[in-house]
Amino acid sequence: MVRFMKFSRERFLVFRAHLREAFTLAARSLWANKMRSLLTILGVFIGVTTVVGLVSLIAGLRSYVTSAFAQAGTDTFFVTRINWITSDWEEWFEARKRPDLTLADAAAIAESCPTVDYTAVRNVTIREVSFREKKVEGVIVIGTTEEFQQIEGLVIRNGRFLTDVEVDHSRQVTGLAYEVAEKLFGSGSGVGERVKIGGHAFTVVGDAYPMGSVFGQNRDNTVIIPITTFEKLFGTRGIAHGLAILARPTSPELEGRAVDEVTDLMRRRHRLGPEDENDFAIITQAAMVQAFDALTAALFVVIIAVGSISLLVGGVGIMNIMMVSVTERTREIGIRKAVGARRADILMQFLIEAVVLSAGGGLLGVAGGTGLAYLIGAATPVPASLSGGAVVLGVLFSTAVGVFFGLYPARRAASLEPIAALRYE
Repeated sequence: MVRFMKFSRERFLVFRAHLREAFTLAARSLWANKMRSLLTILGVFIGVTTVVGLVSLIAGLRSYVTSAFAQAGTDTFFVTRINWITSDWEEWFEARKRPDLTLADAAAIAESCPTVDYTAVRNVTIREVSFREKKVEGVIVIGTTEEFQQIEGLVIRNGRFLTDVEVDHSRQVTGLAYEVAEKLFGSGSGVGERVKIGGHAFTVVGDAYPMGSVFGQNRDNTVIIPITTFEKLFGTRGIAHGLAILARPTSPELEGRAVDEVTDLMRRRHRLGPEDENDFAIITQAAMVQAFDALTAALFVVIIAVGSISLLVGGVGIMNIMMVSVTERTREIGIRKAVGARRADILMQFLIEAVVLSAGGGLLGVAGGTGLAYLIGAATPVPASLSGGAVVLGVLFSTAVGVFFGLYPARRAASLEPIAALRYE
């Protein structure tokens, strides 16, 4: 046993010495041809940069989407006339024939669905908002009801939110989001002042703290008015697909049951038979996340394909350069074999050169992809989140490319006969 352990240790030490020598010779060869080595790893660098950078952007975007949904409550779902996350053009065109949702539908959900805690409605248009000589263009006007505050999590800074009494009587009152209030009234409060929304006079009853942006939509560039006033002054369709009903169950665990209750109620209200399809859509937060995941999955496949093509080009470049290197160093190979180098030593030397080229390109690509992702994140609203999986994938894939494309030149070098190699001119 002791003899076996001693023999194994000696073999390990010999192998380590050969490996160190192979790395030394490979490093000297690559350093002697610095420009050629740099150009060779460029293809690998581009491929890994593409994969790491774009996958990191997708990971960051998914995190952003998840947090954006959380702002509205991950269990909030929407009842709409058209399913705006999955409908293609043909489905959308057919869905336009469906009946509009009504305030009575929302009232029925609030009254008849015990697992629904909050119910609100929403319709949207864009108008100019002004106060005396100050004007704010392109403001999003939201027509809604009192419970919209609880569903959206709005925090009032000055004054109050809309009331059901103001909704019932179509009062011309409004609440201002943070940015609109700042542009019209500065740091002061506009509560009690009269502003014009789309040319119609409204009394300001409150303003909110900043809410930020969701999917590029600035939530602070909005004003809120009673839905009944909205329909009276701006119509029922707005700029979207008509009225949408927002519902939040009493607890996240009851979301599925709440959706079933709302679906059953809406089918009865719209007098649909057992064989009839729904003439409305229910959109859950989970469905929106799934739609986003399906989109990013397709993008991920495209990214991997583009990165693979670039790595393939880089691999072919590595093989080409290694073949040239073998030809240039034929006499060197012959001399090494003449003084006792084995086939395995020559194979290891040239294989290490190929792996160093590819792995070097992979590591530089990881750094480049990380920098690209954070540069785009700093210049745009799209966040970046470094994906550990993408880093590992990039390094392993680039190393595998070096082994695959470097193996043939290395075997060719190792198979050279010493006498023929020494005679080579």
